[in-house]
Amino acid sequence: MQYRLVVALLNVCFLYAAAQPDVQTYFNLDEAAHATKTQTLQSSGYRIISLSSYGTPADIKYAAVWVKREGNHQVMISSADIKTYKKWLAKGKSRGYASTHVSATGPAKEAVFAGVMEKADVGKWSQECGLAKPEKLHPARDFSRVVKDFSTYGTPNNRRYCVLVHENMGNAKETIFYNTNGPEGFAAIYKSELKKPIWRPAHLFVADDKRIIPHFADDWVGEWKAATDLTADELDAEIKLQQQGRLRPIHLDGAGTEKDTRFAVIFAETDVPEARKWTVTGKQGEQAMTERLDSIMQAWMKKNGVRQAQFAAAVQGEIILERSYTWAESNRAIVEPDDIFFVVSLSKMFTHAAVYNLIQAGKLDYSTRVYDVLGYKQAKDPRALSTTVSQLLDHSAGFDRSISPDIGFQFRRVSEFFHNNKRPANLRDMIEFQLTKTLDFKPGSRSSYSNYGTMLLGYLITNITEQPYMDFLKENVLEGLDVRIYETAAEKHVNDRIVQETRFSGLDATHPESLQKVPYIFGGDGSIKEEVAPSFGLAASASTIARFIGKHAVWGTGEREVGNRQGGLPAARAMAVSEASGIDWAVTINTQDFVTDKETTVLRDRLLKPLFSEPKSCFSWLRKFCAGV
Repeated sequence: MQYRLVVALLNVCFLYAAAQPDVQTYFNLDEAAHATKTQTLQSSGYRIISLSSYGTPADIKYAAVWVKREGNHQVMISSADIKTYKKWLAKGKSRGYASTHVSATGPAKEAVFAGVMEKADVGKWSQECGLAKPEKLHPARDFSRVVKDFSTYGTPNNRRYCVLVHENMGNAKETIFYNTNGPEGFAAIYKSELKKPIWRPAHLFVADDKRIIPHFADDWVGEWKAATDLTADELDAEIKLQQQGRLRPIHLDGAGTEKDTRFAVIFAETDVPEARKWTVTGKQGEQAMTERLDSIMQAWMKKNGVRQAQFAAAVQGEIILERSYTWAESNRAIVEPDDIFFVVSLSKMFTHAAVYNLIQAGKLDYSTRVYDVLGYKQAKDPRALSTTVSQLLDHSAGFDRSISPDIGFQFRRVSEFFHNNKRPANLRDMIEFQLTKTLDFKPGSRSSYSNYGTMLLGYLITNITEQPYMDFLKENVLEGLDVRIYETAAEKHVNDRIVQETRFSGLDATHPESLQKVPYIFGGDGSIKEEVAPSFGLAASASTIARFIGKHAVWGTGEREVGNRQGGLPAARAMAVSEASGIDWAVTINTQDFVTDKETTVLRDRLLKPLFSEPKSCFSWLRKFCAGV
């Protein structure tokens, strides 16, 4: 059965108002015609941006896209056997050229190769052909390198691959799926990946058996459209149709022979992703201090590819410095100080403050046995029934994520357990599921960080106050601060100014009956943020966080005290610090897909903390707040 997929992403604001580039596209040309075209176009100032070879070694065909513009010198090869191709590749590399395109076709031992090299500094690059498994060179979760080209050749029972990767300078986000399990699998992956805000297909690599290996990126090339499973006539018609508007081919891949040849094509306004722009907004402090802070954030964000972030500092709840940072394309909002970010586990601060409020009001005590208040009298592990408020607050209630799965990300599992996946699990379900499990250690005997503790405390707050958790916060804790639940459903965030970014997708916690994957931020991580709000489901600005911890404990329970807290999931990172100097500061970041897992520690402890924690580091405008000055 023929399979077809055509998806368009339209944007009311076109990327470029200037005249469209001069693009030349051809397909189904034999070696001689391709060679003639190459010579003619290259001598006329065109550069190749897409190359595909297909067919058999005896009847090889070429498809290519060229654009007229200046650029680094390119050299090309076509219809070469593996020995000739490798020699050409090595020679080019020794002369400072980098491979930018590779294509192969034919049986594994008789394959012919084509390629393009460019005199350019692309950092470290690597290419291998003859791979039985592409993951050998580039695992799908190797984020240190990005895919530049890919080709499938050989036969179904002796498949081979060429993989070309470049160093990932700037920590660009991408995904590639080497095994799509046929048309249905490809369609599911395609749909899932495009649920990530502003993602697009960068390449659609076609194999002779019509399998498509999709490669996605989160850069910006303006309006785009993609089509697969096109015959030559259909491809020709589609190119002519798009030429009537603003779109031109930027990627073209073919596979098959004669009438069975099929094509995948991507059209866009431009093949060159828009460059990011650095923008800073917000309240400045002393000039030297502000410039130093801005410089730190700019270097760190550019290294890690972070597009949106905030920093705020306060003293006794009064903002003394707030900066909003944007390192992004024009299709992203410029961050302002009042923009709302997902703050992940900083959410726990608000639950601790709510518990403290109830204790101060005499409605709760640190020694209160939580399950008694909630009416639970039975548990698989009787030790659980003695769990106290204090144990939940200090993470000593018997839960260890290194031993048992973190219940905050097990909503599908709990839905299956109680409801046969007929409806999503809720917070009450999660609590009752935990009572069917054995604790990981004796409550009170040691401490182990747990999301479940504040989930249970949130449920306790709701039951004691007889009002929704967020209503109690707004009426008794927040004092007008803008804190809200980061809703799970993707459609709730279509118009968000802050895009919480991640490469990762997973099965949808809000639709347990579905096998369709969604981005982690929209339930693909297994959590439902409305249900885990007391633990890691809230959103706020950095300024709100900095003001809040001027009155409430950033870690622990009670009034302000020196300490710090951070939270992170693949789509967000946030940190809050109360210094001995009297300064409270916070950072919100729209992703956690950093170069390494140590990047936030470096930012907090090595780069930012010295600005505010040590008296000798305080600038004149802060000195009255600095300890020992």
